[in-house]
Amino acid sequence: MMKKKHTYLKVLSVAMMALLFLAGCGRGNSDKSANKESTSSTRVIRTASGKVKIPTDPKRIVTNVYTGDVLSLSGHVVGATSIDFTSPYITKSQKKGITNLGLTMKPEAVLKLKPDLIVTSNESDVKPLKKIAPVVYIPYGTTGNIEKKATKFGQVLNRQKQAQSWIAKFKSESDKQSQRLKKAGINPTKTSIGIYDMQNGKLFVDGAKWGRGGQALVTGLGFKLPASIQKIDQGAGFQQISLESLKKYSADWLFFTNTTSGKSTNKQAISDLKSNPVWKSLPAVEAGHVVQLPENKMYYFDPTAVYQQLKLVTDAMVKSVRS
Repeated sequence: MMKKKHTYLKVLSVAMMALLFLAGCGRGNSDKSANKESTSSTRVIRTASGKVKIPTDPKRIVTNVYTGDVLSLSGHVVGATSIDFTSPYITKSQKKGITNLGLTMKPEAVLKLKPDLIVTSNESDVKPLKKIAPVVYIPYGTTGNIEKKATKFGQVLNRQKQAQSWIAKFKSESDKQSQRLKKAGINPTKTSIGIYDMQNGKLFVDGAKWGRGGQALVTGLGFKLPASIQKIDQGAGFQQISLESLKKYSADWLFFTNTTSGKSTNKQAISDLKSNPVWKSLPAVEAGHVVQLPENKMYYFDPTAVYQQLKLVTDAMVKSVRS
């Protein structure tokens, strides 16, 4: 009887050890799954300020300048600087869910929004804000043309499919508007354009990478920049010029915006420009190939803005030809 009991206890002991081992294995597998899940929830990307570990799928994004870029790929923005709030390409419903941070991203205000990702164009933001959440620093004007810009933000936001979808949509719309121009007698690939802006009484020439419709006109529709403006585009991207030097920066079509509308100095400067003999003698002016567009619709150059500018500039050119 004692021998049978001893055998029973031995078997029971072995069984319990087996159960504990299996339980341990199960817990180990569970830990591995948890670790795998934890690891996959973040990723490391290269930025202008070095490598940064960011969320794989950011849920609460705070940004300056790049609000339109994030929203264009359906990113969730919870805070943005005031300059983005004036964009006509951000809808009222989108603005409802975004806190206006004012001119700069003050750490105290950003902290209250509990972001899991911050995207900035200012290097000075990196040090104070990285204590709150991972900071992706993208210097202004370094993202390339609009297609490269969409691709860049697709990588940052882990929305590569959305970026590729937008690029396909952009190319399709570009082709559609280009065909409209050709029917109106304008062949973009054989036509040069110049982009001019009056700001605080000073006249500037812009390249294609600083907004003002440049990406819609050049990258989208395929217009060309004259050699003199190409140099500006490849350099600083904009340059103040005198009225006397206008002929050097002339083109087949001139696109004009007034950045500081309402100020008497600007009104007088525009009046002086239009009455200047050099301006009047430009072939584009004589042919009526001058398009003045609202600055607030041309300033921005995120994917949504550039996409809508394709039709905006095409409509204006077609109307100019027919009038």
